[in-house]
Amino acid sequence: MKKQNSIDLIVENLLKEFSKIKNFDLTQNDPMGNKFFNFVVRLVSEFNAYQNLFIQCYLPASRNSIIEAKREIKHSKYKDFFHINEEELKENYYETIRLGYVGAYHKYEGYIKRLLPLMDEFFKGLDFENEFIPLENYLRNEFDIVLKKTVNNFYITRKINWISNCVKHYDGFPVKEPIPKGFEYLNKEKKIQIESKEFKSDMEYLITHNNLMLSTFFLIGFHQFFGYEFSSIKNQLKPENQEEEKVIKMQKGLKLVIERTFEKKGIIQ
Repeated sequence: MKKQNSIDLIVENLLKEFSKIKNFDLTQNDPMGNKFFNFVVRLVSEFNAYQNLFIQCYLPASRNSIIEAKREIKHSKYKDFFHINEEELKENYYETIRLGYVGAYHKYEGYIKRLLPLMDEFFKGLDFENEFIPLENYLRNEFDIVLKKTVNNFYITRKINWISNCVKHYDGFPVKEPIPKGFEYLNKEKKIQIESKEFKSDMEYLITHNNLMLSTFFLIGFHQFFGYEFSSIKNQLKPENQEEEKVIKMQKGLKLVIERTFEKKGIIQ
């Protein structure tokens, strides 16, 4: 089965979210709509480039350094003095991957930090009563959810954050408490060792998670939008949704989805 283009996937997600707006065709050609699309395409490209930089450049270079080190040791006239095993020779390779996780988490933090103001700008444009509350504040006030703390609610972001913290504060040893479920088996006397296949899979998983967060921010924004005085938003709704009962039902549905999205998931508890 052919893998779907990552940029196509996230743009189609945007199209789906924009389709909820009455003037969808106008929005596509609107400066704000273009700003969204350009932002998303640029961001997905950045993540793909980051992943490829490690998979195609840094990791092959670290493997080549191992081969070169073996060759140098083998032909050294002092080779009898060396007692370096295979695992020790691969440390540079594993260190490269660990640093990859550090960079990936910083990119995720930057993604959320850059996305929120854009989402606020978008939904503020739908509010003609000047009642809009920034999404991060609205999420905390309405759902009692602190966005920064939700990093631990998702398997991929908690895993990457934990590895990143182990590297930054414990020199790569898996001792950062609390230790996530699934990582208790690691030898605390040895630095974290992750292969390139797992790193690549995690980067792809993180890109998918970014897409989820984008969709969820839209849901939060529309939940607030549907909570405005019905008379002030009626004309912005599609004809089939211009009934107060339908709006109330849609808002309740959004609330359920948002709450389920931020529930803790995965093997990491």
